[in-house]
Amino acid sequence: MFNIEAKGIEQMNLLRYDSPLIQFLNTVFDLIILNVICTICCIPVITIGAALSAKYDVAMRIVRREDPAIFRPYFKAFKENFKQATLIWMVLLVVCTLLCIDWSWMIDTGFGNVPVLYSVAATLVTIVVLFIIMTIFPIIARFEVTIKDAFKTSVLFSIVYFIGLFSVAMLMFFSVYLSIKYIRYLPAVVVFSHLVVEFCLCLILQRGFKRLEEQFSGEDDEENNDNDIKTEDSTKEEAGE
Repeated sequence: MFNIEAKGIEQMNLLRYDSPLIQFLNTVFDLIILNVICTICCIPVITIGAALSAKYDVAMRIVRREDPAIFRPYFKAFKENFKQATLIWMVLLVVCTLLCIDWSWMIDTGFGNVPVLYSVAATLVTIVVLFIIMTIFPIIARFEVTIKDAFKTSVLFSIVYFIGLFSVAMLMFFSVYLSIKYIRYLPAVVVFSHLVVEFCLCLILQRGFKRLEEQFSGEDDEENNDNDIKTEDSTKEEAGE
């Protein structure tokens, strides 16, 4: 009797709105909806940059459980970051096109006939570009930076969190492998693998952005202190005159 009541209480606790299970399912459901919206917004191709920046802006809020809303914050971020994200995406699109031509040539030629140095350089450039794509759009969605500073911050972020980003990249390639191997279950594999990759990347970005915010706030404090010192010096000079 007591065991039955205890099991019933445990089941009720699991089904509560604030229980870890329900919160996890809500997070998964919100991320699925977010990815559907992002996929639709990526269809014109030219809007991929703005779509990704808006997606990661909302995704990190969902992971932090700050704001349950999706549609309004997404399209607000899409509109605010459209110009800057589109310019960055155009640059990256050209670079990605050149890399695709390079890899296509190496595959057709045969890797054995391609100089080793050339293959290594192409691999390193591909990794760098992949890491930039993974980080630059979340950066411009979170911080007010110029395009030059966005690329600079993205490269530095990729160096500091190389292991984490490399692990996420391996998850991406593994998801592609699973999609090819289990093509019969392609929709389920794509949804599940994409959610895992996105969640892991959001955790890395969240940790890195926290450090960046502390750094930026420290720089702002130093600037304010310098301004205060200059104000005091000018006041003293005026008083002396």
